[in-house]
Amino acid sequence: MHSGPIVTVVIPTFGRAQLLRRAIASVLTQTAMDFEIIVVVDGDDPATLQTLGEIADHRLRHIVQPVQRGPGVARNTGAIAGKGQWVAFLDDDDEWLPEKLERQLALVPRDGSIDPARVLLVTLTRVMTPQGPFIRPTEAYSGDRPLDEWLFDRRSWLKGGQSFLQTSSFMLPRSLFDQLQFADSRLHEDWELILRAVKEHGCTLLTAPYPLVVHYVGEARPSLSRNSAWERSLKWADSVGRLLTPRAYAGFCLTVIAQSAAADRQWQAFIPLLRAAFHNGRPTFKQLFAFALLWMLPDDLRRRIRARVQGER
Repeated sequence: MHSGPIVTVVIPTFGRAQLLRRAIASVLTQTAMDFEIIVVVDGDDPATLQTLGEIADHRLRHIVQPVQRGPGVARNTGAIAGKGQWVAFLDDDDEWLPEKLERQLALVPRDGSIDPARVLLVTLTRVMTPQGPFIRPTEAYSGDRPLDEWLFDRRSWLKGGQSFLQTSSFMLPRSLFDQLQFADSRLHEDWELILRAVKEHGCTLLTAPYPLVVHYVGEARPSLSRNSAWERSLKWADSVGRLLTPRAYAGFCLTVIAQSAAADRQWQAFIPLLRAAFHNGRPTFKQLFAFALLWMLPDDLRRRIRARVQGER
């Protein structure tokens, strides 16, 4: 019989003590109370250790990694040290709504229709931006297409946000995590884990139809994952091989990588991304249209147009 908590909550962190305090507080107020929190401090960080020392709760403990190795390795370290039947991940700059764990655990089928050891649970996310909040994804994954195409393909001419997966919403059985774990890449390791779970291990992705995670973007803060150049993202796409269909590969090049490169006006990426999409992928007209808009229109103008089309405020 399992004697540990139901859920191990893993929070990787470095250099963001006040944000970490907010993340931990959002776990301690969960309506599902049977959990432990393991904070993995990814390197020498006295301010974070001081903050952790000020939080008195027996469910909270921490691990210090002497050498900074990135959030993927930190998540692995915390999950392996945990004793929960399930593992849930929370980024230190995100927070959970109080019913997050309870509603997620309620997704697990009890009728034998799906093997509970082969499910990966996610939720909708409330994305907070300087332009206002919105909910992502607008369409939860239904299994009607390859997961990588749902993630990276462009299915609308102007609407964005139809697909979205935030690591802070991930929950999976501990036994499944032991088979997967995060890649030691410091780049897109969250997407890689979930793609491997579904495409290689035959897992079912279940989405709670509520925004239970709050994700903040557009704020000035140090990055735990080290913002990476477009070349590294392209190398990641090449390295995962059959996890990406040709259509998904092209979409990743022309929309995901291009969005970051275009926002930084890295014009040297334009031709290589277009070439890679045609050479290794199968671009669609909607992907090419999105690619052109990313480079032609300023980021703020493009956001306003998309918000008007989608009715967002």
